[in-house]
Amino acid sequence: MRLWTKIVFLLASAIFLGCNPQPKVPDTLKTDPKLKAIARLDVMPDRSAIGLEWEGLDDYNIAGYLIYRAAPNAKLTRIGATANRFSNHYIDDDIEQDRQYIYSVSYYTKDGRESRQFVIPASTLPLPEPVSWVSSGNILPRKAKIIFRPHSNERINGYIIERRDKKQTTWRVVGKLEGRLHAEYIDENLDDGAEYEYRIIAVSFDDLKSRPSEIVITATKPLPPQVTGLSASTGLRGKIELKWRRVKDDAGGTYRIYASNSADGGFSQIAELTANLATETINADGAERFYKITFVDYDGLESPLSAKAVRGATLPPPKNAQK
Repeated sequence: MRLWTKIVFLLASAIFLGCNPQPKVPDTLKTDPKLKAIARLDVMPDRSAIGLEWEGLDDYNIAGYLIYRAAPNAKLTRIGATANRFSNHYIDDDIEQDRQYIYSVSYYTKDGRESRQFVIPASTLPLPEPVSWVSSGNILPRKAKIIFRPHSNERINGYIIERRDKKQTTWRVVGKLEGRLHAEYIDENLDDGAEYEYRIIAVSFDDLKSRPSEIVITATKPLPPQVTGLSASTGLRGKIELKWRRVKDDAGGTYRIYASNSADGGFSQIAELTANLATETINADGAERFYKITFVDYDGLESPLSAKAVRGATLPPPKNAQK
């Protein structure tokens, strides 16, 4: 049977079988070895269906045909029947992709006899091949860039991106791409300094999914280190000076100064600068302030606040002013 004829047959059979109930077959059928067996049985595989076509017999005693299926090395089980001796097509669409099966077809007569079975192996079409190459880009801030080679099969129409982290055992769909020629995916809003695993699944126009690609592991950029060595003056009038150690490789970054009126109070940002020296002007004698500091790198990632608040103060009023 030509390919286009097979396609028409599969579609027509699917419609026919979907609209008509299976016939009732007598439970007391007995195999009669004297009955002539079916001479030919052809299989037409699809992704998740097998079409069967057999050579019918011109015998008015035939009541219909019986269809059996089994996994390799398993017992054949009846999966369908026809109640018309002129019928010679059947489609089995209750099967999985990329699997091997055994089929047989026999006929039964009006007086309750069944012919010998014609047995033939069949396989559904294989799944699309997985994406052949997947890699991760550079370490990014709160993002992961996954690059891959577009699938060579022109039936592929998109991709599913799955992710899991080291604490998870199941995969989670985090993105979908439409179009075969896509070659990258950027996953956002990730944790800082975290490691993730990714894999790609190709999807065809008719929604068939390939096996997953190889797993690629990537990590997000960690936060900058805490700033150390913060100190605040206590002997200046009308101002408090702050100093700290520079973070290694701080080019392109800034330092943020946070201040509060108490060591355990709410800290608010009062300055952002590139130097490691800052001054807060305070028009009050004997004022007390507490400070913390962070470093913000060129990607906008901010380090944790310095561990301990540092106390600074202005000079108290002069003695003659106190009198």
